[in-house]
Amino acid sequence: MNQREKTFVFSFLLFTIDFLLFSSALADQSQLFGLLDKMEASYANVRDYTALFRRQERIDGDWRPEEVSFLKFQRPFKVYVRWLSGPPVGREAIYVQGANENKVVIHEAQGFSSFFSFLLDPEGKRILKDSRYPFTEIGIGRLIERLGRDARRAWTKGELRLVDHGKAKVGGRNVRLIEGILPLDRRAGYDSYRMILAIDEESGLPIQASIYGWDNALTGEYGYSELRLNPGLGEADFEPSNPAYNFSRWRISLSDGE
Repeated sequence: MNQREKTFVFSFLLFTIDFLLFSSALADQSQLFGLLDKMEASYANVRDYTALFRRQERIDGDWRPEEVSFLKFQRPFKVYVRWLSGPPVGREAIYVQGANENKVVIHEAQGFSSFFSFLLDPEGKRILKDSRYPFTEIGIGRLIERLGRDARRAWTKGELRLVDHGKAKVGGRNVRLIEGILPLDRRAGYDSYRMILAIDEESGLPIQASIYGWDNALTGEYGYSELRLNPGLGEADFEPSNPAYNFSRWRISLSDGE
């Protein structure tokens, strides 16, 4: 074999190796992207659930203290939340889509406000003062919807990169850590730059999300623990009149301008 033939064979081998590596990378990316369908299929079997919900966010550049709340959720969209720790400790909130003037009913545990229940716009400034997302975005289902919306658009445009960080333990649960990376450009119209998701191996649901903003700094961490799926919640679980709750019969409906 002369030098020219050797060079051709060597170049062909390099091309073959590069092609196989590229094909393998594409297959890996497709496999990871397929986890989205599996999450959606898993959530399709969930009618209701209860969980401890942990949240810590950076709002207006400042890290807020971690909040832990007990959460009840029923599809299509009924939510009860009781704060167990953090600045709003003792606060209760109920939102039932289409009920209570389509507002969040909130009761504070302390002070003069505790004599009343307040009805607030779930997407209004009063809610967003203490949260990066509207009240209507709470819950595992909304998390799946948000990441699914961005992931599918980015996948179609070739703008999504997925990284498998392998298996880990989160809150005593076996999870798989998947990172999704989008263009570092706010103008692209995505919700965030990147997200690290912990997917529970048993349920197939995301139970923790770490979200990074356009400065590649952490903007929020959200987690669900002690998750009970399909416990059979009833109407009373989402009624302010439930005797187990502390909502006041006296209500004040507030707009953002008041």
